Amino acid sequence: MTEDEYRSDVLASAASRAETRACGLREGFVEEVLDRLRDANELPDFELCPELVAGPSNKKLEIDAFAFDEADESFHLFVALHNGNAEMPPNLTRTEARDQGFNRLINVFECSRDGWLGSNIEESRPLWALARKLQRIESLSALRLHVVTDRCVSDKLRELPSGVTKDGLPITFQIWDVTRLKRIHEAGSARDDLIVNFSYVLGGGLPVLPGPVGSSGYSGYLAVVPAEVLADIYIRHGSRLLEGNVRTFLGRRSGVNKGIATTIAKEPERFFAYNNGIACTASGVEVFTGDSGALMIRSATDLQIVNGAQTTASLAAARRDKDRKDLSGVFVPMKLSVVQTDLALQMIPRISRFANSQNGVRPSDFFANHEFHRKIEGISRRILAPAVGASQVQTHWYYERARGQHLNDQAGMTDARKNQFLRLNPKHQVITKTDLAKVENCFDGLPEIACKGAEKSFTTFADRITKEWVEKKPLYGDDWFKSAVARRILFLATERLVSEAPWYVPGLRSQIVAYSLARLAILSRDRSIGGRLNYLRIWQMQSAGSVLEVQLALIAERMKQVICTPPLAGRSPSEWAKDQACPKVAFEAEIPVVDGFDAFLLPPDEAKAAIRDARAEGRIDDGIRAVSEVMSRSVASWIAVRDYAKEMRLLTPEDERALFPMITNPPKIPTDRQAERLLALLARCTGAGLSV
Repeated sequence: MTEDEYRSDVLASAASRAETRACGLREGFVEEVLDRLRDANELPDFELCPELVAGPSNKKLEIDAFAFDEADESFHLFVALHNGNAEMPPNLTRTEARDQGFNRLINVFECSRDGWLGSNIEESRPLWALARKLQRIESLSALRLHVVTDRCVSDKLRELPSGVTKDGLPITFQIWDVTRLKRIHEAGSARDDLIVNFSYVLGGGLPVLPGPVGSSGYSGYLAVVPAEVLADIYIRHGSRLLEGNVRTFLGRRSGVNKGIATTIAKEPERFFAYNNGIACTASGVEVFTGDSGALMIRSATDLQIVNGAQTTASLAAARRDKDRKDLSGVFVPMKLSVVQTDLALQMIPRISRFANSQNGVRPSDFFANHEFHRKIEGISRRILAPAVGASQVQTHWYYERARGQHLNDQAGMTDARKNQFLRLNPKHQVITKTDLAKVENCFDGLPEIACKGAEKSFTTFADRITKEWVEKKPLYGDDWFKSAVARRILFLATERLVSEAPWYVPGLRSQIVAYSLARLAILSRDRSIGGRLNYLRIWQMQSAGSVLEVQLALIAERMKQVICTPPLAGRSPSEWAKDQACPKVAFEAEIPVVDGFDAFLLPPDEAKAAIRDARAEGRIDDGIRAVSEVMSRSVASWIAVRDYAKEMRLLTPEDERALFPMITNPPKIPTDRQAERLLALLARCTGAGLSV
């Protein structure tokens, strides 16, 4: 894929967002790019904040989005330099990036910190909420400024030197251009532009011992890392160093570990003895032999901390503390696993899971690879949505199990094939994992969770599915998928209605939408006395319809009033929307009911019957799929599974009985239960390292 082709895809996706949400092309572009970067674990969750303000002395203040990273306590500000033309524009220059990008973000930061913005703009504006947050926040590790653009930059702008604010806060500068975005997309899980440099360490590198791993595609090293080096690396790169699951875990436990802080302060020479150290992965290292004959690492590409994130964060916090703890006598043991890029997607999640098996990382933190996603993906590729209007073309609602999947599926296609693919799988009908989680949380009555960002929303949804999966797996079948799509249709309709409303407050759309959908679910339950909306009717219509749109518009206006009137003066609407008390106020708000609304409700007895039918149908479908998958594998492959399971002591007597039909020649058709057991055995074996 060329840069022009990738840029065209980004702009087309942004235009689709803008049309669906009834927002501007620039806002659609910003959200599209930042979503891609967040899904690639390059950035934390963000909030849109499109503002352009004339500041003191006629300074230009401009911003499109912001984010606070709980994992490393850094603040991110984003501004877009968006061209939007079909043809690739000229390269972005350093002067443009500085004057139209970074300087305007610095002005936003400084005018927030000194109180000018908080005193000179209306409280209802998103920028006021951001200014208050920046003014009040006490502990910041770094300010990270980002320019996102649909242009390219020269190689000279790839490495931008860091700086400091007036108050001495470290600043990093990032430009996300077309070339870099394309490279991140093509790299899959690896980030080849994240290069950690150890050349400034005494001796020109980090001394290491090679591990006798004896495996192609993988190498291992052991090292003792000076705490100052580890802290500086974390301050420089922040949570980009953290493997995605670990970032989620650290975000839940944000703050300095007291035991680590005490050891640093009182017994720094014993830190090595008391601390378990860190485990890291990388996609490549530059090694050399030092003057002493020791093997040294000069740099590591795509270094990720998979265990020991809190140790690292605590050391960084100690180094940037006001009294700046002395870390010169503190050393940290490190195990580094270097995994080739083509094996990274398979190995790094396993390394992370096994490295964290002794701590509080939850199973749901690894939900990204759960069977749920594979099942929903399969359903989404199989089921065709009803044709809309006069069109005779049926389409898929494409569930994107892995980031960039929709675009990757088009790789190598001719223009004719690509157009055919896009007609069948239109961009506006792509549903990402985070999209699904947010919508489901809204309809589950958790709008405050949906307002906390994609990562927290996804974690909450993951907790639910992980707990329910064993007992309720059959429920997540065709009808559940159709209902989930119906909820997504209502979500998109509400976004458009809010954007077009005369009372709309820019920057609060996501909060108003989340609360509107949650309130719709509550209204439906109350009006049907324990029932719910008839989602399959909405699926059949492939739209909200005029009645539901009028109802949603009424709800949305009322939710805007709730969100924009926090009970405490001076509190921002966006923060109030995240408060656990806000849903109670919203759910008790009076909502007028429009004529025809009740026709979209399913009474409780019919809702329960639908669940029973879906469960029964799901069991049948799951059984058929399990048997088909088991039968698709050869006798030899099942013999290999049996032998490996025996060797690793993973085989139970029940497993052996289930295996018997598959290791006879010719194989016999297993029962549904046997097939499910065999697939579970296969999953355990592959999880333990069996290649199939």
